[in-house]
Amino acid sequence: MTPSPQAEGEHAVRAVVQTSEGQFNTGYQVVEYSHIGRRHLVRSAESTIKLIDVELPTGLTVGYIEGVGDEVPPAIEQLGALVEFVDTDDLAWGDLSRFDVIVTGVRAYERRSDLRANNDRLLEYVDGGGTLIVQYNKFEFNEAQYGPYAAQVSRNRVTDQDAPVRVLSSDHSVFEWPNRIGPTTWSDWVQERGLYFLGDKDPAYTDLVELEDTFEWNPGAKRGALVEARYGQGRWVYVGLGLWRQLPAGTTGAYQLLANLLSLGAAN
Repeated sequence: MTPSPQAEGEHAVRAVVQTSEGQFNTGYQVVEYSHIGRRHLVRSAESTIKLIDVELPTGLTVGYIEGVGDEVPPAIEQLGALVEFVDTDDLAWGDLSRFDVIVTGVRAYERRSDLRANNDRLLEYVDGGGTLIVQYNKFEFNEAQYGPYAAQVSRNRVTDQDAPVRVLSSDHSVFEWPNRIGPTTWSDWVQERGLYFLGDKDPAYTDLVELEDTFEWNPGAKRGALVEARYGQGRWVYVGLGLWRQLPAGTTGAYQLLANLLSLGAAN
């Protein structure tokens, strides 16, 4: 079937080949490892697409600093923004002001020595009015001062994907424009809410959400999952929420929240 472009939700798309020998509508995947024999997994020639109602300002240019194996750049392109990968030369001396917003990939400070070496250039970009979105990092982030103010990544996480999310600043633009963030935004998440939240941090940082796990062995409200600092004329935002996991899964609210985060670059 071919879904109507106005129909939100999931739609099955099937492939059928008709020949003189008959109709064919299956395919197969080969599974083979050294310790087992080859197997063919036969499946229907069918895929699923999902149509999501989400808005983004037109003409946004996003600079992306690749991290460790995340699939966020394709999601940004699906939203309609132009994605340019920021390479070593860009970090060292390129014109970063051409980007409306710059996003660092998952655990980018672990992977990218050029990012660590030229982080001051990103802070200059923010100081001049740019928006920098930093996705979660592990403890390599704590080896130097990479944020605009003192901050430390913690072990805090919320592993229940349905854990309640309390918005601490409901009038913040990230929850209002261009998509209204509400209770449904946090529905149908997969595997977890997020991990490696910012822990100890300067009061210049503002927590935007608070989460609390439902598991008794991870008690207490957790902050640091979505944090903003205004620095100079721009914004520095830390995202411990697991958007990198939700976007490939097609989580509607993750796309809406990502669009709003990117749109902060148009709001400055």
